Amino acid sequence: MDLRRFRNIGIIAHIDAGKTTVTERMLFYTGREYRIGEVDDGTATMDWMPEEKARGITITAAATTVQWRDHRINIIDTPGHVDFTCEVERSLRALDGAIGVFDGCAGVEAQSETVWRQADRYGVPRIAFINKLDKTGADFDHAVDTLRARLGAAPLAMALPVGAERDFCGVIDVLAGEMVLFAEEDEGRTMTRRPVPPALAARAAQARDAIVEAACEYSEELLAKYLEGAALDREDIERALRTGVLRGDILPVYCGAAVRNKGVQLLLDGVISYLPSPIDRGEIAGTSPDGAATLARQPSPDAPFAALVFKLQFDPHGEILFTRIYSGKVKCGQQVYVPGKRLKTRVGKIFLMHAEARQELDSASAGEIVAMRGLKDVATGDTLSDVREPIVLAGISFPETVVSQAIEPKSAAERDRLIECLGYLAKEDPTFAWRADDETGQLIISGMGELHLEVNVHRLVEKWRVKVVVGRPRVWYRQTVGAEAEAAAVFEKELGARRHFARLAVKVVPDGERLKPATAIKLDPRRVPREFWPAIEEGLHGGIEGGGYLGFPWIYLHVQVTDGEIRVGESTAVAFAAAAQEAFNAAAAKAGSVLLEPIVRFDIFVPVEYYGTVSSDMTRRRGEIHETQIMGTGQRIGGKVPLAETFGYMSTLRSLTQGRGTMTLEPCGFAPAPPDVAARFDF
Repeated sequence: MDLRRFRNIGIIAHIDAGKTTVTERMLFYTGREYRIGEVDDGTATMDWMPEEKARGITITAAATTVQWRDHRINIIDTPGHVDFTCEVERSLRALDGAIGVFDGCAGVEAQSETVWRQADRYGVPRIAFINKLDKTGADFDHAVDTLRARLGAAPLAMALPVGAERDFCGVIDVLAGEMVLFAEEDEGRTMTRRPVPPALAARAAQARDAIVEAACEYSEELLAKYLEGAALDREDIERALRTGVLRGDILPVYCGAAVRNKGVQLLLDGVISYLPSPIDRGEIAGTSPDGAATLARQPSPDAPFAALVFKLQFDPHGEILFTRIYSGKVKCGQQVYVPGKRLKTRVGKIFLMHAEARQELDSASAGEIVAMRGLKDVATGDTLSDVREPIVLAGISFPETVVSQAIEPKSAAERDRLIECLGYLAKEDPTFAWRADDETGQLIISGMGELHLEVNVHRLVEKWRVKVVVGRPRVWYRQTVGAEAEAAAVFEKELGARRHFARLAVKVVPDGERLKPATAIKLDPRRVPREFWPAIEEGLHGGIEGGGYLGFPWIYLHVQVTDGEIRVGESTAVAFAAAAQEAFNAAAAKAGSVLLEPIVRFDIFVPVEYYGTVSSDMTRRRGEIHETQIMGTGQRIGGKVPLAETFGYMSTLRSLTQGRGTMTLEPCGFAPAPPDVAARFDF
C-alpha cells in the first residue's frame, strides 16, 4: 500500500474521558470487529488484560489496525491514568498523529495536559474529539474554550452538536453544511444526512466561515478564490487545513457521544483528512553509532532498514517487541544490528497486532507498526538497523520513580522466582524498578504511584503465580549535594594472585537544571588510558545509584573525573571502578547532602460548598494552591503538594465531600525536604 495511505495514530486522554470507548467504536464501524466491546462490561477488545477488565481502566497500550476509506490506520489505545504515563510516552515516540479525547463536561483535565505536553515534545499533530455530550452538564463550547485556555491550542470546530445532554441526537458536519443522524437500530452504523435545522443554521455558517478563513492562511490559491467570491471545493479547503494541522497551528475538533454510537465516523474521516502519513512526517534523524555524524533515513521501503523498539511485553513464549519501522524492509529470519549495544541479532517472527491477538507476517516495511519475536538482548528504546548501514535513532526518556514498597515471597523457596519475575516487570515497564537492600537483603519495588505498584503486584500473583507479602507504600526520596567539592581515592589491594591499583580524583557540582546526573571524564589519556574509562563510568554510576549510607539515589548534580594515576602492570578495570565509586562517595560526603522529596501536581474537583474545607486541608498538608476555577456547580483546585502527604488522601477527600470529590496526581519534580522531614533520616 502507498505510504501516503498509512496513518499511525494514538488515542490519548485523561482517565474516564471515554478513550477506549471511542476506539471500540472505531473497530466496529471499520468492520474490524463484528460487535461493540464495552469497558463497563469487561468486553472491550483493547482492554485485554484481566486487570484492565476487572478495574475498567486501560493499563497497557494496545495496538490494532483498521481500514477506512482505502487507508490503513494503525491505532494505539493508551492509558489515561497518570501512574501509567510510561505507556503514553513510548507510544507517542513511535506515532505520527494522535486523537485527544475530552469529557464534554470537564473539558481539559489534569492528565489531558500531561499527555498534551508529551505529544508536544515529539511534535505529534493532533485532532480532538469532545466526547460524552449526552451527559448531564455537558457543554461543547466550554470544552472547546478549555482547549484554548489550558492547552494553548487553536481549536477549529469541524462538527457541532445537535441537542444537548439527554436530547443530544447528532452532529453537524460543518464543511458539508449537513446534519448527521446515527441510526440506533444498527448501533449508529447507518448515517442519515439532512439539512441543518434553521435554529442552528447561523451557528453552522459562522463555524464554516472560521474554517475557510483558517484554511486561506495556508493556501494563496484558496485565498484568491475566497476574495473573488468563487465557490470553494471541500477538497481544497481540507488540503489547506491539513497544512496547518501538520505544522501544529490548527486543532480540528469533532464531537459526539461514543457510548451512544454518535459522531465517531466523522472523527475517522478527520483522521484521514488531517493527520499525517509517514511521508508527511518526513525523514527520521539519527546519528552514527559513534555519535560523530548526523544521519537520516527516508520513509521508504527502498531505504536502509531502521526501526525503533518502543515497547516490550512478555508472554508464555518469551519477549514480544513492539517496533515502529521508519525505513527499509525486514523479513523473518533476517539479521539486524543493534548499534547502541554493538550486537547482531535475528528476527524470528513478525506479527501484526490486534490487542492480544496476532497475525503472523512474512515481512514488514517502512511505515508499519509490528511486533517481533526472537531478538536477543534488545530493550525498549533500542534502535534496530541494517547491518551494513547502521544508524542510532533518538531513544525514549522516562520519569523517575517516586513510590517504593517492600516485597517478599511468602516462602524462601520462591525468592529466586520472585527476583526473576521482578526482572520481567522491570524490562516491560521502564518506570518500574526493584532492588535488594544492601544491608538487610530486603527486596524493594519502586514505581509511579500506589496504583502502579498495586497492579504490578497483582500481576506477580495472577500471571506468574508468585505468592508475596508487601509492605505499605512509602516515598522514594532522593538527595543532592549542597556545594561543590572534590576528593580523591586510592584503591590498592591484592586480589587472588594479582595486585590492583588505581587513583582517581572526582569533583561534584550542584546542577539544579539536570534531573539525571551527568558524568564527564576529564583525564589525559596518557595518564589514564581510555581502556579504563568504561570501568570509571561504571564506578561513578554505582556510587550515584547506591546513594551512600542512606541509599537514596543522587540527582541534580554534575560529576567530573579530574585526575588519575596508573601503575604499569598493576592498574586494572576492577581497581578503577572501585576507585571511582570511593572518590565519588568521598566528594559527595565532603559537599554535604540535601534530602529531596518528590512533589506532585494535584488537580481536585469538588462541589463549590466543599471548597473551603478541602483547600484548608490541602494547605495543612503543605500543599500550595496555584489556581482555582468555577466549573458549573463545582470548583477545580490545582497546585502542588509533597507526595508523602497524599498517601490515602482519596479516602479523606471522599469523606470531606460526602463521596463527591475527585483528584488526580502527576509527578512534577523534587524539592528540598523541610527540616523536620530531613531530621528523620539524620540529614
